[in-house]
Amino acid sequence: MVNDNARKPGVDIKVNDVPYGIKKDENFHKLYALIAARHGDKPDYSVTATLTGTFFAGEETKLANGQSDFHGYGHLGCCSLLIITQVSDVKSAPPANLDLRGVLIGVDGKPVEGFTVFDDVLGGSPPERQMTVTNKKGEFAFSNSGQQLRIEDPKYRPLALTVEPGGAPIRVKLQNAKQSDWVIPVCGEIDSSTRIGFSVLFTLPKTMESSPFDNHDMHSFFVYPHGGDADSAELIISSGLEKTIDAIDSLDFKFFEERWIKDSAGNVVGMDARGHTKDTTYWRSAIFSSGDTVSYSLETGKQPNELNQIIDSACIAKR
Repeated sequence: MVNDNARKPGVDIKVNDVPYGIKKDENFHKLYALIAARHGDKPDYSVTATLTGTFFAGEETKLANGQSDFHGYGHLGCCSLLIITQVSDVKSAPPANLDLRGVLIGVDGKPVEGFTVFDDVLGGSPPERQMTVTNKKGEFAFSNSGQQLRIEDPKYRPLALTVEPGGAPIRVKLQNAKQSDWVIPVCGEIDSSTRIGFSVLFTLPKTMESSPFDNHDMHSFFVYPHGGDADSAELIISSGLEKTIDAIDSLDFKFFEERWIKDSAGNVVGMDARGHTKDTTYWRSAIFSSGDTVSYSLETGKQPNELNQIIDSACIAKR
């Protein structure tokens, strides 16, 4: 609520030009993992902790009617501000086991040594991330684990696996990326004139139309059936000027998969994720390293075939 929500990782918050850091020790990571753990909208734990920091109440001002008001922090100075600098005495009910253990198996069926594995605590944006390297037996382990395990090596299909810390060791098998890679071409001269988008262009079928929309640091196209309007759009093509877009998390989906988006030279230029919820709500999001995204999320019962055709028509705009 301090309206300082665009800091780069590793940069301390500043209030009245004074920097405040937070001690990221075992207690901090434990608290973060506990309060982020959930199933659906239901939290897994009730958590208590001692929070040490600095409290700012705001400044008192006198109104014309003689009454007092306080101009504080956040939206329109609505609020007081607590800056947390240290966490201690973390406890949960029920008591938690946040350890995660597993083994990584290669495409040849043998354990993989020296491979980087990521663990994401999905309580914020971007996630709080840990990483480790597998040992000679292909084993890896995390304490204060989050609920998502990630594999992000261009030679292998990206994996975002929902996990349950505290259970039996898990077994993760690598898949050759070439079997799933989405290789997109450079747009041709003729194609580009009939396409919409930004650094990545898409072709619309004759049954669809689009409207541009600009909002501060984001430019978009809303795509909808002929005769409709932007309010009915189910597919949105956007370009973020800051080029910082978070990957999709795997929680709460009955089906979830990802694949690399690569150019004709084999360079990774993005990630394509899709899935559906337990009530078969379909969604898909293609996220490009240029800052472009194209995505949809359909109401229950609707099929994504036509929208998938639009996304699959992607080509890289000529510079």
